[in-house]
Amino acid sequence: MLKIGGYWYIAAPSAELQKQPIRRVVEGETLVLFRDGSERPHALVDRCAHRGMALSQGRVIQDCIQCPYHGWKYDGTGRLREVPALCTDETLPQAKSMRTYPVREQEKHLWVWIGEDEPTRDPFHFPHYGEEGWNTFFMHNRFEAPVDMCLENFLDVPHTIFVHPGLFRNEDQQPTRARIRRFADSVEAEFLNEKPMAGIGPRLVFPRGTVMKHADRFILPSISRVDYGYGTDAGFVITSQCTQREEYAVDVTTAIAWKLPLPTWIAGPFLRWYCNRVIQQDVEVLKIQGAQLKEFGRSFTHTSADLIGRHILALRRRAAEGGEALEEISLETELRI
Repeated sequence: MLKIGGYWYIAAPSAELQKQPIRRVVEGETLVLFRDGSERPHALVDRCAHRGMALSQGRVIQDCIQCPYHGWKYDGTGRLREVPALCTDETLPQAKSMRTYPVREQEKHLWVWIGEDEPTRDPFHFPHYGEEGWNTFFMHNRFEAPVDMCLENFLDVPHTIFVHPGLFRNEDQQPTRARIRRFADSVEAEFLNEKPMAGIGPRLVFPRGTVMKHADRFILPSISRVDYGYGTDAGFVITSQCTQREEYAVDVTTAIAWKLPLPTWIAGPFLRWYCNRVIQQDVEVLKIQGAQLKEFGRSFTHTSADLIGRHILALRRRAAEGGEALEEISLETELRI
């Protein structure tokens, strides 16, 4: 599994962390998350320094998490605060193995910093969250495929005709110009003359004759963003943040932000149904692809219509391995979508 340090990753929705601790695996790191008496979240390695018990099976007492085996207590900094069975005149041992992880609670989610150094940036902000005139809801799904395959899927236009028939596009494909630009930490594809989508969603939500603007973006380490703009005052943005639990288990947090010419009480329920249907179709197809990769490995044939996938893998490898930044690229091509 390719692991990229020096970034924030979503560990869990905020609502999942209440009075009891929870166990989460973030980029291969097994953590216990808990809230102290002031409701501040903390993250430690999910292993008691005494006999290796899972702290996530314990309980929170005031500002500390207590191991369920022998009652050792740790605070949010990982410091050992109490050993109930400590012998007379014995001092508290120094638990050197208790690693802590910076936690930030932002936009209804708990973000954990994975890296050896202290955080050097803020967590990613979901586009338009909290902005006037925009509405946002979140969806959470588990994908059984490698993270780069998930990211490519989220930003791949040609598959929508076959995996999502009738929802996005139809088989009346038209030549479309695409401009691809790769930067140090991202790659984007902008579609310059794409016809308005003909699926059930666009037909119901946007008026006929609306001019559509469409751009797809990948942002390190594991974020996809798809923007659809309609006219001058309407838009629809799908942003997904991927957190690897293991190589073939990726938890994806998707933010759906919209500003539409429909009342919220109509647009909200429809978009939830529509987006859930689309995402479940991707969950199903990626489960099949993941099983194929396990059996046959990665032996791919590429075409120029695979606009972003190879750049995602190259940027992620460079970030994981270090070294010089990749060369910036700007090019145009034409594909049928």
